[in-house]
Order: sequence, then C-alpha cells, then structure tokens
Amino acid sequence: MVTDYSLTNYSFDLPKELIRQVPPEVRTDCRLMILEGERIVHSMFPEISSRLEKDDLIVLNKTRVRKSLVVGSKPTGGKLEINFLRKKDNGFIALIKGRIKDGEMFEVGNKRARVSSDADGFRIIEGEFDWNFIESIGHLPLPPYIKKKEDYVYYQNEIGTQTGSVAAPTASLHFSREMIQSLSNKGVKVKYVLLEVGYGTYKEIKDDCIRKHIVDEEEIEVTEDLVSEAESARGKVVAVGTTVMRALETASYPGKLSPYSGFTRIFIYPGWKFNSPVTHLITNFHIPRSSLLSLVYAFGGEDRMKAAYREAIQQKYYFYSLGDAMIMERYP
Repeated sequence: MVTDYSLTNYSFDLPKELIRQVPPEVRTDCRLMILEGERIVHSMFPEISSRLEKDDLIVLNKTRVRKSLVVGSKPTGGKLEINFLRKKDNGFIALIKGRIKDGEMFEVGNKRARVSSDADGFRIIEGEFDWNFIESIGHLPLPPYIKKKEDYVYYQNEIGTQTGSVAAPTASLHFSREMIQSLSNKGVKVKYVLLEVGYGTYKEIKDDCIRKHIVDEEEIEVTEDLVSEAESARGKVVAVGTTVMRALETASYPGKLSPYSGFTRIFIYPGWKFNSPVTHLITNFHIPRSSLLSLVYAFGGEDRMKAAYREAIQQKYYFYSLGDAMIMERYP
C-alpha cells in the first residue's frame, strides 16, 4: 500500500459551528458514530454499554487536568495570562500571553516571580510557590478554540484519580462514574493507564512531510496489573482515546506489552505496526493536520477515516474536546 505522508493529506475544512463551545449538560449525552467495517451507524454514546460484553477489557486514562491557568500582574499594572505546563529544576515551564521580558519580575497571587526563557522558546518561571499554590488560584486551561473560558465541570475527567495534565483526555470525558460502574457490573473489565497530557496535543503538524514532525514528550505509566489483564483478555480490548493508545503502544515496543513507567514521544501515523493487543478505539473527532488525526488514520484505515469524517461533517457531528465520539475496530 502506498501511503501519502504529505501534510495536505491530513487537512480538511471544518465549519466553525461544528466546534462545540459549551459542553452537554449530561456527560454521556453526546452522539456516537459506530464504524463496522465500511458501514457507518449513527447512535448516542450510551450505546457503548450495549457494545461491550462480559470479559471485554476497556482501558481509560486516569489523568486529571491541573488548574494551571493563572493571571499574573506586572509592576506596571498590566496583566499576564500564564499556563504552567510542568515543573523544571527550581522553576516551572510555562506559556505566557502578554508582554514581559526575560529577567523581569511580576506577581502570581501574592507571590513574586521572575521570568526567563529556555532554548525551545518556552518561558521559565521561578518563585517560592508550588503546584498546590498554583492550583489554589488557578483555572482549567481550556483549549484555545473554546472562546468562553469557564471551569466547566465537564472538562474534568470524572473517572480520573491523578492530577497532572494540561489538557483533558477527551474520549474519557464522555464516561460518568455510573456508566463505568454499570459496565463493571455486567462483567466488563475496567483498567487504567496514565498519560499526562501535554500542551503539544494541540500542536498542528507544520512540516510538508508529516514524518518529520516531533511529538512533545509526555509521562506515562502502564502497570503490571493492566498487562496481566490484557494478556488474558478473552474479549475485545478497547482503548479509550489516543492517549491510551499511545501509552499502550509505547509499552508494547518492540513487540510485546510490558509494564512501563517513563516518558514517550511516540508518533503513530499510517504504516505503523501496532504491537499492543488493542482491538477497538473510542475517540473524538480530531484537529486537521494533527498527530491525533494521523493516529486514527493508522488505526482505522485512511480511506475509511476520511469517509467517516466527511459523513461526520455532513451529519453535523461536533468536533474536538467538547464534541462527539466514535468507536472503531482496528482496520483492516
């Protein structure tokens, strides 16, 4: 099979009205596209429960989003919007919206801070504060395409247990605790990985050949308990989201799923040899020219995914973080 790695192959026009700006009132109240071979079935997300059976294994990302978005104040009175990304040495790597020069001081809450820059162009913020302080004054860092900035309860992973991401694992957002409990009660095995989602999840591919793209480093953990369940699975193995897929593929390299704790920069695109035992993927509808889109092309089949996305736009599915979902089997 000849694969087209040109960036234009990962582009499509998306009407702005299909980028959902406000989440549904009920977490599970979204549409679901079901891909069965070449057939497309339109349903609602609770249908997932009838698609999963006793002895199936479903794997979710247990991460939660930090309230890492903070408003800072310059001595002149000007405001800065600061998104703290991760800890580094004696400071924090951050993105800053607003003008401030390296070496200048400003205030975060009632604490003093100094800013500098690293070799990659990120800002480094140093001060006598920690994550607990930042989260006590911070807000959820919603994606840039969400215009109204609110701490939507929906945007926090309800089934998550470990805070550390700067963006939500969006496929997990559709699952309520009640839905997970119901699946468990019918004999579906529910397990978790950890992938701390970084800001790079929003990054578009810029290179004309997508294989030159570099994915930002993210921390993951795949436990021995999960590996044991996956090895003995007698039914479907369902990854909830591209973050879970990337974690399991990292832990499966070069050929067998094993416990893993560390970092990943794995970039999955068409032609990728899948090594994990995943048979099905639940995911949202993704950004054009993104590593997320290339992953679903690879897993679901490029032509089939293009047809599904055309159908989703025609049927007015919602895209991106607050949008609708699809479930597909690995193809072919």
